[in-house]
Amino acid sequence: MVDKNRAGVVAQDPEKHVRLTPLGQMLGNLRPSERLMSESERSRVADELFWDPTNLWPDLWRFFVLIILSTLLAAFGLAADSVAVIIGAMLVAPLMTPILAAAASMLLADVRKLLTSIAIIAAGTITAILTGMGVTWIALDRVTTVYSLPSEILGRTQPTLLDLGVAIAAGLAGGYVLTHPRASSSLPGVAIAVALVPPLTAVGILFQIGAASDAWGAFLLFFTNLIAIVLSAIVVMLMSGFVPPEIRAQGLRHARIGLFVSALLLIAVAVPLTIHTVGVVQDQRFAQVVTTEVATWDPNATIDQLTADLQSGGLAEVELIVSTTSVELQPSWKLADAISAEVDRVVNLDVRYRLEVADEATSG
Repeated sequence: MVDKNRAGVVAQDPEKHVRLTPLGQMLGNLRPSERLMSESERSRVADELFWDPTNLWPDLWRFFVLIILSTLLAAFGLAADSVAVIIGAMLVAPLMTPILAAAASMLLADVRKLLTSIAIIAAGTITAILTGMGVTWIALDRVTTVYSLPSEILGRTQPTLLDLGVAIAAGLAGGYVLTHPRASSSLPGVAIAVALVPPLTAVGILFQIGAASDAWGAFLLFFTNLIAIVLSAIVVMLMSGFVPPEIRAQGLRHARIGLFVSALLLIAVAVPLTIHTVGVVQDQRFAQVVTTEVATWDPNATIDQLTADLQSGGLAEVELIVSTTSVELQPSWKLADAISAEVDRVVNLDVRYRLEVADEATSG
């Protein structure tokens, strides 16, 4: 009998010696819920998520009709700065279903359904972008230009970590509502909370008017929502006992793979979101400095419009439109010097004045 220790082979307990990253430990310790959904509950969820192959074309037709209609609503709502119309577009949009279906397919270890869900998501994404471009070319070219973007479009070109948090919460809510039928009345609220079609519509509008960099920002918002929903929905459905007992081991393995890939993509998305969020916070603080200095520079001035941007290389850009009742206009270089002293940067200042003159008279 050979003594393994003497032969140089030391027997080790792998559970005690394998070191995992925090993410690896989290995924390794992930276990399905002890609660199991009944077969009827599981069939109900599957019927809501997966299309019947024998009825595929009618389902596809309805899906694309809803995508086009929701994109039309979103396009006109974005161009008109109408929140109510945009909310209507969110309610009509059908993209949430194939995204949740992709998460469920990973849990069920069903590659065919997963590929089908991914294909539907991709087709819906392309359709929404093309529809946004088309409606802009036909009806919105004179309404929306790169120089005068409505605030509802601009708000979707600069996603932040707050948008990531909303997407994660919406994915958790969507998975919970799907696996708990008594909570189905909350589904419209989930649809409103997460932005899917409006960002894609904004991508189409922005590409059509030549604002490609802003279009990529809007697409980043959509992609952030997509990944966050898949990741959080996998967790909720796994913990809700959605995976049948006969494929629990295989489903858990696929769930870990799906969670790991989604987490990596989410981290990759979070990097630019974090950078942009930090930039937004810095610009907001800089704008507050500018506001304070304007009050000192001209106590009679009121800021009508302010754009403050801290740029790389120690440069700061400030654009101001102010209304003032002062008869003698204050020189702009004094304001630029005051702002520069506060932020220790070279300041490029562009000020436009609106002189407000008041006069009163009484006859006789």
